[in-house]
Amino acid sequence: MKIIYTMTAVLLLLTSCTKEIPDNPKRYTNLFGEYMGQNVPSTKAEVFAPGVISTGMYERDAAFYPDGSEFYYSVFQNNRGTLVYTKQINGRWTLPKVVSFSGIYNDIEPFITHDGKKLYFASNRPIEGSEPKDYDIWYSERMDDGGWSEPIVLGPAVNTEANEFYPSLTENGDLYFTSDNHKSLGKEDIFVSRFVDGAFLEYENLGDSVNSVDEEFNSFIAPDGSYLIYTTTGFGDGSGGGDLWVCFRKEDQTWGRPKNLGENVNSRYLDFSPSITPDGKFLFFSSNRLLTREYETRISYEQIIREFNNPHNGNGDIFWVSTEVIQNLIQQ
Repeated sequence: MKIIYTMTAVLLLLTSCTKEIPDNPKRYTNLFGEYMGQNVPSTKAEVFAPGVISTGMYERDAAFYPDGSEFYYSVFQNNRGTLVYTKQINGRWTLPKVVSFSGIYNDIEPFITHDGKKLYFASNRPIEGSEPKDYDIWYSERMDDGGWSEPIVLGPAVNTEANEFYPSLTENGDLYFTSDNHKSLGKEDIFVSRFVDGAFLEYENLGDSVNSVDEEFNSFIAPDGSYLIYTTTGFGDGSGGGDLWVCFRKEDQTWGRPKNLGENVNSRYLDFSPSITPDGKFLFFSSNRLLTREYETRISYEQIIREFNNPHNGNGDIFWVSTEVIQNLIQQ
């Protein structure tokens, strides 16, 4: 009997231990903890999770679930955008996986609401059996099992016959997005659709304090609506191919003139798709920057392949930086 009790105790111990081990190790990365265990950046932008999130492919559009346990972004391949995600299980992050409703049409630019109940994104998927056409704003609802519902397209208060991109919402539900519709001042502009009594009102252009006759796109609105970060080529030369700028809302609720986020964030390449982490500590963004190297010896074929399959190869990568870069501009 003593042997039986001992064996039973050992089995119970082994069972309790195995519950903490992931069910299939092949599903998981070697990354653990908050922000995938990455060393946090200061006020100089750094590539995020190289080799896992930022790879040789084209990655952009970062969005964390409110509790920080899931990370969503877009991956482009053969001119097709797909929403992918990774999640933290028992402290360990899974390998990226396509979101359940994505992978057929062009789905890009995820935004998760502050209560975690909806995932907004831009897509050219067909509406009610029509053929895929321009991009519209869609959303999916969080289900009880942790998955996402089939997407629902927003109505004409937001979507038009033109393209609508990059949804971003305040805590009270106001929706900011990019469009090249007939209310644009020139090319793409930033618009808002106010959320009142459970419905979106007809979209409004943010005006010439934010927009210009040139291009403004991919804006992130602060949860309290106090500032707006976006890419523009209409308010100064900047660093190069398209910089990130920030507008602060004034006491009279109008917008101040855009301020460039500076050379520690921007590059001479395109910098775009900003978002702020739910804890407010970090600014994530995408960049097409290319790391040029000088070689002391002739480059090998193996080195060409290695550099092609890693970040900084000219495809889009995801970067992050402390939000101190935003706070430092408030007093300027």
